[in-house]
Amino acid sequence: MTIPLHCLGFALTPRFYDKIYLETLAPEGYTRKAPNLDKEVVLGCMEAFGRIAEDADEEKKLRDEFAEFQLKKGIHSMPQAHIYVVTVDAIDWWCVYGSQTPNLAEVAKRVLAQPITSSSAERAWSTYENIVSLKRNRLNCSRADKLVYIHSNLHLISKFSDGYKIGPHRKWDIDPENACLEDSPLELEEMRWTGLDSDEEDVNDDGMLQSKRERMM
Repeated sequence: MTIPLHCLGFALTPRFYDKIYLETLAPEGYTRKAPNLDKEVVLGCMEAFGRIAEDADEEKKLRDEFAEFQLKKGIHSMPQAHIYVVTVDAIDWWCVYGSQTPNLAEVAKRVLAQPITSSSAERAWSTYENIVSLKRNRLNCSRADKLVYIHSNLHLISKFSDGYKIGPHRKWDIDPENACLEDSPLELEEMRWTGLDSDEEDVNDDGMLQSKRERMM
């Protein structure tokens, strides 16, 4: 737990309050404890509520609803709610059982929807760089967003095609930094001859670079 948002995300995940989960030892061998019994987590949650709330009244509502959730009052005490914590996603759980604490449920869905990495955002910016260039710098934001949306969805659709699963361009986007396409005869042929110095190097039967001195030995 490095920032208050991490503590809040941990405390708003219903699965971490499950009795069976708490009775199971952690991978390191220590005993688990519920988020509301961890002082560091509770302090982080209170700090996060102070940053999220726009005023003191909203912060008080979040704290009160947070107490109802942790003490399992009302809807949160239903047996079905306890069963679903281990069978459904945390966001889906809040969509179903968050009506009693609507303010906290809205915060929970936003916090738990945060991605664990910035890879998706960086990938979107890379797509923007290909679309909005020096020659196409007069595109407005709306049109650029639509083009990025279309490009991203076409990329996803292409993964379901036969050409993505088999053939010379199979899984072409797995390693975009590598110019060599797996099982591509054209690329293998270029690898065989590109950069070959006729005076110092040659290609052996396996297609590997080998100096003439080594071949003579």
